[in-house]
Amino acid sequence: MRGREKQGQLLSPFDSPGVRGSGCVRRAWLALLTVALSTGMALGASEFAVRLLAPQPTKVTVPVIMDEELIYRLPAGTRGTDVKDEFAVSIGTNAHGLRDRDYAPTKPPGILERLLVIGDSMTFAEGVEAEQTYPKVLERALDGRYEVINAAIRGYGTDQEMIWLERLVPLYRPDAVVLAFFAVNDVDDVLYAGLFEVVDGRLVRRRVSAETSPKYKYYEQQSFIQTFPGYRFLIEHSHLVNWARQRWARREYDRLFPSSGAVDAEHEERAWAVISRLLGSWDEWMRREGIRPLILLIPSWAQVHQGGDALVDARTERVLQWGRERSVSVLDPRLALRTAWERGVQTYYPRDRHMTAQGHAVVAAYLKSGLESLGIVH
Repeated sequence: MRGREKQGQLLSPFDSPGVRGSGCVRRAWLALLTVALSTGMALGASEFAVRLLAPQPTKVTVPVIMDEELIYRLPAGTRGTDVKDEFAVSIGTNAHGLRDRDYAPTKPPGILERLLVIGDSMTFAEGVEAEQTYPKVLERALDGRYEVINAAIRGYGTDQEMIWLERLVPLYRPDAVVLAFFAVNDVDDVLYAGLFEVVDGRLVRRRVSAETSPKYKYYEQQSFIQTFPGYRFLIEHSHLVNWARQRWARREYDRLFPSSGAVDAEHEERAWAVISRLLGSWDEWMRREGIRPLILLIPSWAQVHQGGDALVDARTERVLQWGRERSVSVLDPRLALRTAWERGVQTYYPRDRHMTAQGHAVVAAYLKSGLESLGIVH
């Protein structure tokens, strides 16, 4: 009995230190199990509610991968699906990360000219299948005598497009480069990315990071999430995860890329100082290489459906004026798109405001006519 005595009292077998410790462990496990079950039930109920009240697309889009010079790019040979309220389209990339088929390094026999089109999501193009984009519609309209390569990457600004061209020109050796300029955000993008700045009147290239570039920070977050183990499984199986993912991404985008809707003169001048020098360097480089530089203006929804947009119209006019001063052809399909819309053609998605397949067809026809008038295609 001495082994069970403590200060002259008898101890129960369950009062021994070892047994008391195991009891604490059991209680801890029970509490943990209760929390896990409660969390699981809450998540299950939330999943059920989202599926019932706000079902989400369970498709995985093409991820972005970080790039030291470009901030990000698309991986080669990847497939995915873009789903929004107004459309669902497949996305695929070729061996060089373009939303196009593979092309030989040099023009094959019978091809008269090779055109390379570069731009952002309006050309990439969100909302239509690859073969419905205006570069591909144009290529088919030219009856196999010309190649038109769609080298646009969604989200790119003019600065990234210039760096991207440095890689693509040696790969594809085009005869002409069409720069698709979207005045809605191409101006802002050069400041958010921070890849270039003007110092003492000279364009200076910068190395950026998440600390210095809002655009780098945003896409670093996206790349981390999209390549995280288990991400694809969760996106393909959980409406709740998709719901939370989309809302978080939208909140981060709005936080990092604020838009006041008002004209900020200082912002505009800083951005145009960079863009005008980028365009000037591009023009000089193309001419040295014997490549014809062209600009295609991509109108906004408001420019087509509302007759104009003061800020975007002012930016558009600056590009037109730059083209006149540099003798660079600037093609402007605003009237063609507006005329088509007035005739009942839905050229843009009402909510997403990217161009529809019909809109791309209008731009392709306008671009073909413009290239013919310039003597680039026949």
